[in-house]
Amino acid sequence: MTNVKLLLSAHRRFNDLLSALALSADIQPFLAKVIAAVEEFLPDSKVTILILNQETNTLHSGAKNNLPDFYNEAIEGVEIGASIGSCGAAAYLNKTVIVENINSHPNWHSLLPLTQKANLHSCWAVPICNSSNDVIGTFAIYHHQPKTPTAVEHEIVNVAALITSVAIEKRELEEKLRFNASHDELTGLFNRAYLNNVGDSFISLCIRNNLNCSILFLDLNKFKRVNDVFGHKRGDKLLCQIANIIQQQTRSSDIAVRFGGDEFIIIMENSNDLDGEKVARRIHQLILESVSNEILALDFGVSIGVAMLNNKPQSLSQLISRADQAMYIAKRSNLGIYCKP
Repeated sequence: MTNVKLLLSAHRRFNDLLSALALSADIQPFLAKVIAAVEEFLPDSKVTILILNQETNTLHSGAKNNLPDFYNEAIEGVEIGASIGSCGAAAYLNKTVIVENINSHPNWHSLLPLTQKANLHSCWAVPICNSSNDVIGTFAIYHHQPKTPTAVEHEIVNVAALITSVAIEKRELEEKLRFNASHDELTGLFNRAYLNNVGDSFISLCIRNNLNCSILFLDLNKFKRVNDVFGHKRGDKLLCQIANIIQQQTRSSDIAVRFGGDEFIIIMENSNDLDGEKVARRIHQLILESVSNEILALDFGVSIGVAMLNNKPQSLSQLISRADQAMYIAKRSNLGIYCKP
């Protein structure tokens, strides 16, 4: 096959893959097909796709490949750096790194026992970038002999890296959309829609299994003054600060929700009748301890109402209403916390 026909065939294959990606809910079959296509167009090559963890600056396997298991295990979690292999350098420098001969290149010196055992002698790595040109991974080609890419091979690898970036960014966008559908954008707590979807099921499960359950309704006193005096940015920061305290003081099995502007709801299973009140008192104390004196000087405070599931069948809305009533008693009486009997 001539270079022109090879390149045309590769572009057609990649276009077909992109069309299929638009309808696919799973990225893994797509990446497997990309790897298979590149290895078909570049005979005797081995392809790897690594994903960059932005927090740790380490690379991790993004798709199953045809390299030996021992090699994949050894490079899993490798830290990026200007002189670390081909992929580590490509991710760090955000540019293509072509190593024609692994055996004589300084980037690979410390890894020679591993590459020789795997019979790998060249590696070309291309950074995978998102639409903002931030590195999100690497696309690499290994060969069993020293080799420099031709112009056509270079083009095939670049296009493969590009469509891989489209797939990864699509997955990240879908995950973000799913998260935002059930979570409050500002605080990261669950949102009201999620509460409406799962709250009744949570209550029903407790009733069926004869489990105790509490609902905490939190309201921030004089929160509007914070926005008026210090601005909405400071108010948003305060809401996130309070949300973090709520997350730290609740379990993964609890449902912590931003119910409205400065209102929060927590649904929790109890191990005894006092659990709801104990958690409420701990959250109340931690919030007041964490808030600055200048905000407290605005008469800022927290009122928490607690309602507990009793022996009567109750809906989520009924329990929220009871907790809301308890919260207003706490607010009017300046009690901080009130438990609805």
